[in-house]
Amino acid sequence: MQQEHWDLSGRDVVPELRAAARPADVGAAALHAMLSSTGTQWAPPYEGVRRNLQIRSKQVAPELQDQADQRFRTYMTLFRGIGLLYEEKGILQSTALGESLLLLLNEQYQRIDDFGQQVYLAYRSQLAHMVAPALARYQLANPLTRDTYPPETDIRPLLAIWRIMRKLDNKLHWEELGRCVTTCLKESDIEPAIEKIAEARKRVDYNPNNPDVMENILGPRRPDKGSNQSDRLDTWFSRAAFKNLFLEYRDRPDGYRHLESEFIPLLDEIIDTSPPPNHFTDRGDYVRWLGEAPNRPSLIQTDSDDQLKNLIVAKCRRYGGRQIVALVGPAGTGKTRVAQNVAMTLADGDATRILTVQFHAAFTYEEFVGGLAPKNGGFEPSPGALVQINDAALASPDKTHVLIIDELSRADVANVLGELLTYIEYRNRPFLVPGLDKRVSIAPNLIIIATMNPTDRSVVNMDDALVRRLRQIEIPRSRDALDAILHEAGMANDLRRHVIQWFDSLPENAPFGHGLFVGMRDERDLHDLWHESLRYFLRRGGITTHPNPEEIENGYIWRHAKYDSVPTSQE
Repeated sequence: MQQEHWDLSGRDVVPELRAAARPADVGAAALHAMLSSTGTQWAPPYEGVRRNLQIRSKQVAPELQDQADQRFRTYMTLFRGIGLLYEEKGILQSTALGESLLLLLNEQYQRIDDFGQQVYLAYRSQLAHMVAPALARYQLANPLTRDTYPPETDIRPLLAIWRIMRKLDNKLHWEELGRCVTTCLKESDIEPAIEKIAEARKRVDYNPNNPDVMENILGPRRPDKGSNQSDRLDTWFSRAAFKNLFLEYRDRPDGYRHLESEFIPLLDEIIDTSPPPNHFTDRGDYVRWLGEAPNRPSLIQTDSDDQLKNLIVAKCRRYGGRQIVALVGPAGTGKTRVAQNVAMTLADGDATRILTVQFHAAFTYEEFVGGLAPKNGGFEPSPGALVQINDAALASPDKTHVLIIDELSRADVANVLGELLTYIEYRNRPFLVPGLDKRVSIAPNLIIIATMNPTDRSVVNMDDALVRRLRQIEIPRSRDALDAILHEAGMANDLRRHVIQWFDSLPENAPFGHGLFVGMRDERDLHDLWHESLRYFLRRGGITTHPNPEEIENGYIWRHAKYDSVPTSQE
């Protein structure tokens, strides 16, 4: 019998690929479980300890059960003998030392888990670029399935889910999936399904969490596996999400699954460039085709860019509630671009929740926080950039808002920030903005990202109070980014390798980065770049501004006069 809908029999979901902490050996696991079980019955089968060991309840042979119980008693003898645990009136008890040890172990495991999460975030982009092409190629009708589909079936279900979500406000409900999408067996069925859901969502009575309403508006589930088949349909979401990579976790109260804004550009590229379906009869041929190694991602968005961005996102989420996250690096390292990309990820792609302000030497407290401003021949209270974005954050406490301060080090930071230095850290304490006659509390969901150049003179003059409230992250020069920039500009391979070799030899304190080389195609461009830009980072107004300019300029051969007459690639 031919299937008229997607297979819903499988319930396995994609496994979690993030590393997490665990006790080093069986004894450590037993100690942690027993310390976590104080106050429970200390008698076979030691249910409290087993629960904390996460041992599933199973019927086992009596001799194995006795052996396991004896093992717990043996551990009890050891841990009691070193002053950690004891039993009193049949109840497991912990000493003060045991309680302190449990706190230390929990903190250790949590720190390892936090670090594992940061590492995972740093590698998320590589993982996404690696698996997305294979997920997009997955075909409903393939040699691996036991189901028989009509000959014209050409749907690629995971790619279809991405396409549909992109057309439907980047979200899809499992009821919409089961009533409109699972019957799409051909690529040509996708657009009608999108239109049907889009029209249904316009209705005032539309409620995807009410099965009766959905039955009336979208029709029956195909197939009908009972009153609640969300676990079966979530299998398709899990595959399209690759656990939680391309889709958010299932924690939204509206029941929708949402695309991760971070990877929407990648999914758009995959949707546009994915090869057409293919026909296979051999299982091995199909799997090898499905798992082909992907092409290298776009050169301009390098893997190192994505890793750095994801690491900073993790830092912002961890420390942004009490510190300013400052991206530090010389000119041309892409600090502003990184800040904007991080902000878009934190704000779920919603640009209205991001505000950027650029500091300069004349920037004032009134412009940043707020104060009196001239208007109609007089003065009126005028909220500054901080108060504006802070008010928006307070009005939407469940959504992250981001304030980007570009070129933080160019202003008189202590005067511009004022008492904000204290209240960035202590957000539950309101402070008075005199010019506004208003008390302000910094919203806990407001993250402040700043960029600054370490060579600016004002950086040296920053006091300890400010430095303490900065979480400084270095944005380094990148040879990969330089290679991508020169390749994109069309520079010849031999010349590009020569430039990168010189770039690799630069000292760590070189005052410029890869971004200054955008658009450089040939030797004439490199000559002009030196004389019109790079040399001024080393000497300015007859004064040497870098401790060893010769170390940088000696290897830059394109600065010499003979390259002045070299024709450009456009001549």
